[in-house]
Amino acid sequence: MLNYQELIKKAKDKGFSDLEITEYGSETLEIQVYQGKVSEHTESKIKKVSIRAIYQNKMANLSIEDLNMNIDLILDKLKENALILSTNEQYEIYEGSSSYPKIKLKENDFNKVSIQDKIKILIDLESKLKEKDSRIIHVPSLGYEEDITTHRIINSKNLDIEKQGKYCAVAMQIVAKEDDDIQSGYEVEVKERFDELDFASLIDKITTRVLSMLKAKPVPSKTYPVIIENEAMADLFSTFISIFSGETKIKQITPLLNKENQKIMSDKISIIDDPMKEDCIFKDPFDDEGVACYKKEIVTKGVFNTFLHNLKTAKYFNTTSTGNGFRMGGAIGVSGANTYIEKGTKSKEELISSLKEGLLITELAGLHAGVNAISGDFSLKSSGYYIENGKIIRPVTLIVAAGNFLSMMNEVEEVASDLKMTLSRVGSPSILFKGLSISGI
Repeated sequence: MLNYQELIKKAKDKGFSDLEITEYGSETLEIQVYQGKVSEHTESKIKKVSIRAIYQNKMANLSIEDLNMNIDLILDKLKENALILSTNEQYEIYEGSSSYPKIKLKENDFNKVSIQDKIKILIDLESKLKEKDSRIIHVPSLGYEEDITTHRIINSKNLDIEKQGKYCAVAMQIVAKEDDDIQSGYEVEVKERFDELDFASLIDKITTRVLSMLKAKPVPSKTYPVIIENEAMADLFSTFISIFSGETKIKQITPLLNKENQKIMSDKISIIDDPMKEDCIFKDPFDDEGVACYKKEIVTKGVFNTFLHNLKTAKYFNTTSTGNGFRMGGAIGVSGANTYIEKGTKSKEELISSLKEGLLITELAGLHAGVNAISGDFSLKSSGYYIENGKIIRPVTLIVAAGNFLSMMNEVEEVASDLKMTLSRVGSPSILFKGLSISGI
């Protein structure tokens, strides 16, 4: 087993100015059922280590899964990786924050339900989905996952911190058919405890949504008042969240250059990054550089306050890290953690009832191909419902919603109270926009 303190000591002896070890542990269970049988059952217990070290003012990175790897070989590889670099950037290993927030984890109940009982629950769910309505013809995917994680950072500046997390999730997909029309849908529910999973509610949600979309057709092309539902709005927001990153500011590929302390959105919009948000499954008392995380308002009533920073981008702009240095693949970049648009006071139903004519968009497709995060422009295949005289009249599909993100965020009529956080840790309530260009028939 790798001796971390010996690795740090030998690194100093071999000329490294600083070294940091990040240890990841994960215990995972995955179950998939198909047509009444278990199609996949995987249990894994993984521990891996990522090492960062500064040699001759250059930062080297190395990831290892063999924790019995020879220390001298590790240091030789790190030295080799450092010497390859030609950048003149200045790097640092963080000495640690003065204090860190505490995570309050709920008691783990995953082991209170046996694997056989979990399999039985999934098979029963599959049957109930098929029995819900004769138009449901297929359940192509139904699975359960649970994961318990640990994340520890140890470095040559005497930092030694650790955080834990856990979640369980059920995900399902169904296909429904009426005459020649086929619709499908996917839903997932993530909770901190098994006994918090609401299987009946999940069945109702997915079947209601998919069945209500049968016989959907497009609407005439024009500009409509549009409500983008919470999950769809969170997905759209997530594709533009990089505009708030200090990395995009360095590269000058954000539309927010030189706009700090300026109004960039409607005064109905506030955007918050809260890594310790109480009602979120995933929480971070510190980022992947060991900087303490904290709640911050990126936008307050339409006014842009701050970019998000890691240590590197903060140093570039002579400011301090906002605790948003997270590993993205191998390197540490800048990322939000529980970043969301603040909720309003009205329900989604009140937004719907306020429209004489408009659309409720519940799904946006092609979010990567149809979005330009630099310009803010988007053009996305969409589906949802047509609204007339304050009521949902029929389902809508085969339409394209197009606009500019920042322009749209300045045309906000109302923000609903139904804030929803997604698995990507980005959240939004449903939002009513004054007008959005829709291409249909």
